[in-house]
Amino acid sequence: MNKSQMGFRQCKELLDSYDISLQGEMVTELDDVLQVADELGYPVVIKAISSKIIHKTDVGVVFLDLMDRDAVKKAYAQIMKNVERTGVEEIDGILVQAMARTGFELFVGAKQDPSFGPVTMVGHGGRFVELFADAAPGIGILEREDVLIMLSKTMAGRILDGFRGPTLDKESVMDLSLQVSRLMAEHPEIHELDLNPVIVYEQGVSIVDARLVQGDLIIYPRHTDLSKGKMKSLNSIFNPESVAIVGASRSGTMGGIILKNSMRIKKVFPINPRLKTVQGMKCYPSMSDLPEVPDVGVFAINSEATVRHFEEFCEIGGKGAIIVSDGFAEIGRHDLEDRLVQISRKHNVVYIGPNCLGVIDNYSGLNTLFIPEQRTGSITEPNGIGFISQSGGIGLELLEMFEADNLDLGKWVSCGNASSVGVPEILAHMGEDPRIKVIAIYLEGLDDGLKLMEIGKKVTRSKPVLVIKGGVAGGAAATLSHTASLAGSHQAFKACCQQAGFYLIEELTEDPKILVNILSILMTQPRAKGNRVAVVSVGGGAGILLADQVTEEGMQLAEFAPETKDKLRKLMEGNIPDAKHEDMERILQGTGVNPFDLRGNCDDDRLLEALKIIDSDPNTDIILTAIYLQVPFLSEFLPERLADLKNELTKPLIVSPRGFSEYVSRCRAYLYSKKFRTYTVPMIKPISIALKIWSDYETTFCGDNPSIIPHNQVNRSSP
Repeated sequence: MNKSQMGFRQCKELLDSYDISLQGEMVTELDDVLQVADELGYPVVIKAISSKIIHKTDVGVVFLDLMDRDAVKKAYAQIMKNVERTGVEEIDGILVQAMARTGFELFVGAKQDPSFGPVTMVGHGGRFVELFADAAPGIGILEREDVLIMLSKTMAGRILDGFRGPTLDKESVMDLSLQVSRLMAEHPEIHELDLNPVIVYEQGVSIVDARLVQGDLIIYPRHTDLSKGKMKSLNSIFNPESVAIVGASRSGTMGGIILKNSMRIKKVFPINPRLKTVQGMKCYPSMSDLPEVPDVGVFAINSEATVRHFEEFCEIGGKGAIIVSDGFAEIGRHDLEDRLVQISRKHNVVYIGPNCLGVIDNYSGLNTLFIPEQRTGSITEPNGIGFISQSGGIGLELLEMFEADNLDLGKWVSCGNASSVGVPEILAHMGEDPRIKVIAIYLEGLDDGLKLMEIGKKVTRSKPVLVIKGGVAGGAAATLSHTASLAGSHQAFKACCQQAGFYLIEELTEDPKILVNILSILMTQPRAKGNRVAVVSVGGGAGILLADQVTEEGMQLAEFAPETKDKLRKLMEGNIPDAKHEDMERILQGTGVNPFDLRGNCDDDRLLEALKIIDSDPNTDIILTAIYLQVPFLSEFLPERLADLKNELTKPLIVSPRGFSEYVSRCRAYLYSKKFRTYTVPMIKPISIALKIWSDYETTFCGDNPSIIPHNQVNRSSP
């Protein structure tokens, strides 16, 4: 792709058309330089303009604060010498500008992203813009609220707000950013744009330097296809009365496993021309031999046969399909996948896949997973969780984590190649399903990022969407602008999440359990109405560690109310043998302070009563308790009593059993069997994100369908 820097005059003309005023005049000869300097008035700045010189200051072709004609002549001569040293044979000209008053140096830039379209950046500017890397991105044609959020994520935004100085003209900065985003959206041939520095004053701004890089038109998705026909076809996949399994076979084969897993569907039609019966069911040779038209076709045969049978399925009136078959674009057979797309569009029948694990829908009973049950997780009870994955492997891993935690699942989708419908469309479907309360997405790559953002904005008005992304590492290629070095693909993706209202969980690369624990907390705990955490421990060390982590994640340690402290003191007094008054005071010193240690001689009653007392504390929003179940005075009946207590409490209770002995494992297994989740690590990060979601949506997600309060879009990337 050919790219070149736009000439100064062309650049200035384009910027002027968007009311973006670039200072100065470009000339070529010394006499003209002197004349312009005289007209502008001293002091002036002169700088060489060349598409081959990006960092002008570094090579000495910028001279500031020139006070008279003699200074201009000397600077001009030195610029020409320095240009010659760089190896540049010819420059476009010399830009002459009035010396700008001292102000705050800001950076405003933009680039075209093939997935997201225009990405605008705003942040700390000047010579060290890359070193500070203090710039935040925004996608598409921005609104004022978008720019405010972008600035709030930068140190530059704090300076504009008056940090240790006067309040600067933020309104002009927002106007400039909005115009830049509009320019980039309307001119896809402009690949990169730099305005640096932009000098910001208490009133007004001055654009000192600009660079625009042009090239071939950047084509990116500009519309979202959520037509009624397309969504009706997609919805039919999740509400089938009948399913045809093309490639159904004996147990142990791909088609056989899918057939077995789909037995919860009212009508299942196995199709295999080589078999009369399969797994005790009549087997049909082809689609045309079926007694009725199936709602959904599941294809588990070779790629070329899949194309033929999918076309037949569409022609007889099938509604939607799942193509688990591989052998398409992922191995270079774009011709076969293109044919699938053509058939799909012709008949308005969408498919999930190809090259995927398909769908688990515990509301309808559809399950196209072709992994044997004894080798993976098996969840059949529905709840309000919807999960979408671009990776079958990650999707399978998280599915098994759900089962290990005895966590139910509403809908699970593996997208595969996603040539018909992908993450955006499936997100839209789950967004419209009132039974789905929380949606989680695993992404690896995006060809339609703008579409995802548009749909995400609609979905997150009513339910939270958590996003995790793989493939964020890697170096940046050589660039022609500051913007290109700052606004990489992951930065654009983070901006997409922010503007869509997604909760971006960047720590998943360390431990996928973070996502599972967030979902577990949301789906099993009542809503916490704040972020004040009470830490209760049986054994002080664990409590201290947890308290440190709580504050590190930005949560508050609850300050117990005086009546709570009195109750806790009386509780501890009643469990201390006869002692002298001074000994009693020494022993009880610090009682009622958070974290609250129940000591190693704690028994069941002391622990349970302490939890009840703290649950009624007006200054506590959530209880986090670390329990050494191994200590001798805690009985084997404690897990049962904890499960009973949970129904009495009004606040979230997060229990962290400490240790990994066989006894601790048995206790945790019992609690899981009673739908009482316990947590080890990671735990504090999931709690902090769950608290943020509760705060944003002001609802409880466990139990029956919640009534979610609509709210404004906020920055929901994880801290």
